[in-house]
Amino acid sequence: MKHTTGILIAALVLAGGCESSWYRDAADVQVRDLLRDRQQQTTGYVAPVQVAGDIPRASPRAYQKIPASPIPPATMPIEKQTLELPPVPLGPDPAPPGTSSGLPALDDLETVGQPDAMPPPLGPPLPEDVYLRLDLFGVLQYAFEHSPAYRQQMEDLYLKALDVTLERHLLSPRPFVQQKVQYEGGQASVDYRSALRAATSAGVRQKLPWGGEVVAESLVSFVNALEGASSDGESASVALSAVVPLLRGAGMVNLEALINSERQLVYQVRAFEDFRRSFVINVASQYFRLLSQYQNVVNRQLNVANLAALTERTQALYEAGRISFLEVQRSLQSRLFGESSLLEARSSYQAALDDFKLLIGMPMDQPLQIVPVELHLTATDERVEEAVATAWRYRLDLRTAEDRIDDAARAVRNAENGLLPQLDLTARSAAGNAAGEPASHLDADTLTYSAGMTLDLPVDRVAERNALRRALIEFERARRNCAVLRDRVASEVRESLRMARAALIDVELQRRGIELAQRRLEFSNELLRQGRVQARDVVESQSSLLDAQDRYERARAQLQIRVLEYLRNTGTLRIDPRGGILGRAMTPHGDRSADAGRPQTGGSMPSTSAGRF
Repeated sequence: MKHTTGILIAALVLAGGCESSWYRDAADVQVRDLLRDRQQQTTGYVAPVQVAGDIPRASPRAYQKIPASPIPPATMPIEKQTLELPPVPLGPDPAPPGTSSGLPALDDLETVGQPDAMPPPLGPPLPEDVYLRLDLFGVLQYAFEHSPAYRQQMEDLYLKALDVTLERHLLSPRPFVQQKVQYEGGQASVDYRSALRAATSAGVRQKLPWGGEVVAESLVSFVNALEGASSDGESASVALSAVVPLLRGAGMVNLEALINSERQLVYQVRAFEDFRRSFVINVASQYFRLLSQYQNVVNRQLNVANLAALTERTQALYEAGRISFLEVQRSLQSRLFGESSLLEARSSYQAALDDFKLLIGMPMDQPLQIVPVELHLTATDERVEEAVATAWRYRLDLRTAEDRIDDAARAVRNAENGLLPQLDLTARSAAGNAAGEPASHLDADTLTYSAGMTLDLPVDRVAERNALRRALIEFERARRNCAVLRDRVASEVRESLRMARAALIDVELQRRGIELAQRRLEFSNELLRQGRVQARDVVESQSSLLDAQDRYERARAQLQIRVLEYLRNTGTLRIDPRGGILGRAMTPHGDRSADAGRPQTGGSMPSTSAGRF
């Protein structure tokens, strides 16, 4: 009995000493090694995967059956107000000819910013060191570390790796220890006998790779008589038992859980890489559009300055008697419109900046300054057939769809195995101590053994029949889905190739449009100086130049986005965090580079290493 008590106390101490952090760290070590191996084999490089590791402590609120909900206090209802305008003509009174125009000075209009200044944030100005300055690669690095969507994808990948560790563990020797203490007693019918019985069992359980299980177990029990005529006693036994299926459940079907978990991990690694590429394009797209919107603000600041200069010029020409006062009013009105357009552009930029912070997981109160970076990407000169063939070879989602056909075929074979008769081989061998001997003295003469076979004829296999039919349908679906995805990939590549080439042409067209608008504005200013045109012609020329500049900035941002989308759709976009490279993972001949750490570029798509992420 003393031995039993010591074993029980040791087991309790061991169980209490194993903190949850130890299990967490053990899981992290296994998952980290597993993911490093799978990512290296799947993508050629390792993307860091980090998940939260803090172990929370549940507060009393976690156990409340009805969580409290805050109720806002009652407020006064909004009263209807009527705004009445006096019945007078809107707008300023025109200055009569020969008098001062009454034009406000440019400084009186609250200048909306200088051409070289960033749009100021709301509130008092901030010191320069408060702003977080990030270029494209800095934004990507920040998003990889803080974006909620990106962290969720890393967590999904981690969970898939956990499934693999469990299946591997189930096919390895698994020790077990059980401690049981039982009190037995009775009343007059058993002469008030009572006893304390303790039993300890320990062993190893092993699932066989081809089906079945082997269990090696030792059992030690002690009886301590508390009342009555019964005496103390102890017994021990060692047993080895096995159950091996010969038909149903035998063979590779027994490894289905492990095979499926391993393949699902590879699929999740591919899905994670696809998400990273799409995520980078999404961030880069908003980054380039944000730069375009900022340039729109700068263009409108220049436009306001030019319209202010036009107002002063028309005022001087009016005072010289070369134009009418109507032209002065037109230029002043255009200047006010320009101020309004500048305010709208600023508001749009600030709203886009807030949306960008949400995308990369940045707090709203963090001042951010975007540093312009332009990727040196141009449209590819590949033919459509070559681009489609490249996508069919390198698209990870297409490779997963092809592998799922094999999964469906394997499921059919497993379903066929379920239709077989259940024929199991059972065996058991045990030995213990002789009566009256200590538990530590095992006697070979007490050895017993048994063996037998159990046959379960396939009389009722409706569920298994339906499983087979369902597996056949899923196999056809997998083949059909793969064919549809193959066609969709071809369509995406053809469309992205056309859009990339069109974007390249559009950039050139918009650049020529700026040149024409600039010459038109210069010519209009010269004719206005000579008094041969009205101020309206100069205003229209200035508006055309502003529109051409906006179109050019949008076209330039769109070109870089379209090229990145083309690389993503062909499966050749590479995001290597070790090399800090965003580019194309191919040589000109379409083969992978020998150096897996640094992707090579091919065709007319040079990569950019302007930053690390």
